[in-house]
Amino acid sequence: MWNDLDNWEHKNKAVVFMVVSTEEVRESLSYYNAFDVESKGTYDSEFICNIYDVSEEVVHQALLNAYNTLNFDYGITYTDINDACYDYIVDNLSAKTNETRGLIRGNIYNSETKTFEKVKDFLAKQQERTNAS
Repeated sequence: MWNDLDNWEHKNKAVVFMVVSTEEVRESLSYYNAFDVESKGTYDSEFICNIYDVSEEVVHQALLNAYNTLNFDYGITYTDINDACYDYIVDNLSAKTNETRGLIRGNIYNSETKTFEKVKDFLAKQQERTNAS
């Protein structure tokens, strides 16, 4: 990548001031609260997961989001980029986690039918019974 970039600069008589790769973002974000593996299990931990377990696509989308949303008029630093990527990834993971967590996603044993059924279905039946009364 660096050779290609160097050749491009010489060919176009240009200087690239900043290149940010997903690898660099991962390295930086590994020290942020949600991805700091060493803080996992501590009392005040905000740990979500290891940043290296986040898909390449999500990290790349975070970089694209940072590029498209950060205001370049006031200058931009690696910290600005990392903060924007952090926010995007945490929001993305939190949205997915909220979809797959909670009682509503589980099963419950129905003693009347002697079977397991989804909590969502059970609650819907209970609501129908309440509305019918």
